[in-house]
Amino acid sequence: MKTVEVPIKPETLRWAMDWAGLEAESLARKVQVKPEKVERWLEGKEKPTYPQALKLAQALHLGLGHLLLPPPEVKLPLRDFRRGRGRQAPPSPELLEAYHDARRKQEWWRERKGKPLPFVGSGKGASPAEVAREMATLLEVEALRRRARDHQGFLKALADGAEALGVLVLRQGHVGTHTRRTYDPEEFSGFALVDPVAPVVFLNAREHPSRQVFTLAHELAHVWRGEGGLEGGLEEEARDEVEVWADHVAAELLMPEEEFRAAWNGHLPPLEAAREASRRFFVSPRAALERAFRLELVHREGYMEALEALRKTAPPRPRKGGGDFWKTLVVQNSPAFVREVRRAALEGEVDAKDVAFLLNVDLRTAWAFLEGKGVPT
Repeated sequence: MKTVEVPIKPETLRWAMDWAGLEAESLARKVQVKPEKVERWLEGKEKPTYPQALKLAQALHLGLGHLLLPPPEVKLPLRDFRRGRGRQAPPSPELLEAYHDARRKQEWWRERKGKPLPFVGSGKGASPAEVAREMATLLEVEALRRRARDHQGFLKALADGAEALGVLVLRQGHVGTHTRRTYDPEEFSGFALVDPVAPVVFLNAREHPSRQVFTLAHELAHVWRGEGGLEGGLEEEARDEVEVWADHVAAELLMPEEEFRAAWNGHLPPLEAAREASRRFFVSPRAALERAFRLELVHREGYMEALEALRKTAPPRPRKGGGDFWKTLVVQNSPAFVREVRRAALEGEVDAKDVAFLLNVDLRTAWAFLEGKGVPT
């Protein structure tokens, strides 16, 4: 019996490998062939068999049909506000999946809610200080800060406060239940999908909670302004007018000027003072240092020395660990969203397949969810 070969396009295979960040050797391991075989496919000298082509598509996170077509032009339908190395880079498969997951949640949520939220877009034309004051009042930030014990606790409280106002907050570090397909903090920190009824904020949970706190505040500022987008490198200096504005809102929200001035310890070296302030205001040392410099609490020389020291320090990452699967699932998919999916399931409006689609899980997990597991109170 003749072996069936699949006429994949070599240029599309090359594009898919670049997109997925795979070299010939690593792809060969996934497809269970020798690297030389992959090289011959790339050169167009050979074609994969049907089983090999299926493995290729699976390893590259593509449908088989994509490998038969010319390379697509992949664009993310989000304004790119990223700074630093991630700016203008083509989106990875993981980033695209994060976007589409957030978008389908937003669309489903919009259909169920339907009532516009008064604060979305209300900050357009207002000063950062005015918007920060309104946000602080609605989110009760001062009370949250007093009750929080650490960065993680403050992040959770701030996210819960945003959800209570009607903003869905997704905190994910990887694609669905695929723990090996992690989101790269170098590529993006988060994004905001602004909608009058169903605003969504997505946070890259691969970043330390101290950084997620600022990202969340920054994205909420975008919601108040009514302009969403993709974020990355938020600790680098902003040049875009919208980004400068959102940075100022986030800084004033998290580190109010009067309180920050009173708390800043000018007797300490700038780096130590920034670390002390980061613990008090639950932000990163870099964010505290930037705030102090903008408020002229640190002279340029001391600021530059501290900044250089921070840049040489490896960025903190969240603590690794198993944790409770269901609690993690709730955080990844937004507690408010998970409750609404559960309510819809109890009312017979969605079935297991719908649950799997909405929560980005497999059917077995969806059935367990329908039996009552993983439902936040």
